Amino acid sequence: MDMAAMLEVQNLCAGYSSPVVKDISFSVQEGGLVGLLGRNGSGKTTLLRALTGSAKVTGGRVLLDGEDWEQLSHRQRACRMALMPQRPQLLPGLRAREVLEMGRYPWTGPLRPAGEDGRRRVAQAARQFGLEELLDTDCAALSEGQRQMVHLGRAVVQDAPVLLLDEPNSALDFYNTQLLFQTVGELIRTQHKAGLVVLHDPALALTWCRRLLLLSRGELVGEICPREAAEGEIQAILRRIYPDICVKRDKDSGAYWCGLAENGEKDGILCPP
Repeated sequence: MDMAAMLEVQNLCAGYSSPVVKDISFSVQEGGLVGLLGRNGSGKTTLLRALTGSAKVTGGRVLLDGEDWEQLSHRQRACRMALMPQRPQLLPGLRAREVLEMGRYPWTGPLRPAGEDGRRRVAQAARQFGLEELLDTDCAALSEGQRQMVHLGRAVVQDAPVLLLDEPNSALDFYNTQLLFQTVGELIRTQHKAGLVVLHDPALALTWCRRLLLLSRGELVGEICPREAAEGEIQAILRRIYPDICVKRDKDSGAYWCGLAENGEKDGILCPP
């Protein structure tokens, strides 16, 4: 049975002084993590900014759980959709705990304490993302990767049904990258949420995402369901944006490896060295 579409984008056009995203349509269902892949400058971040109101929408519609995004107040949007930006701002003087508590602002207002429920959610997020020992640390003293995990925790504490994640692992090591996707995936599956994540690593996207959307020059040029498609089909679609990519799936774990062909294609699929 198909799950309900929690985020629906219909013929969306958006940009700044000129259009960047052009006539894009897709949906994200409850319980699913959808990956957005594209080369630098393809419009991935602009698309996420358009969904949150930071980029000008010039055409089309965005629906959140069936309601028109434009008809919702800023606070109503924040209660329904949480964004982890590509490069979260450094917040010197604020402790990690206080940044996590900011996720409750849409529900309580910025000048009110988080309350018992908010404190419970902060503590839970700190456990999920390995932040318990950093809660009283000034964010200026944290590494870039630690700050990234704090801001991811803030988005989770916000408890919005739709999560938008813009390159959430860009500063994370291998362990924290795996922790991030395990935790976010479990959260989406068990708490009736939906997620859209911008990634640069196709192998990571193939391994963790239910669906992949391919973006090129502001337009959607392909879609992949990794669990349903064969390696050769996945490779052919990915070559619409990565012309020399080769794909291999591990039969035991189901994880993917991606690389570039050397001296032309080798039997269609390149195996890991």
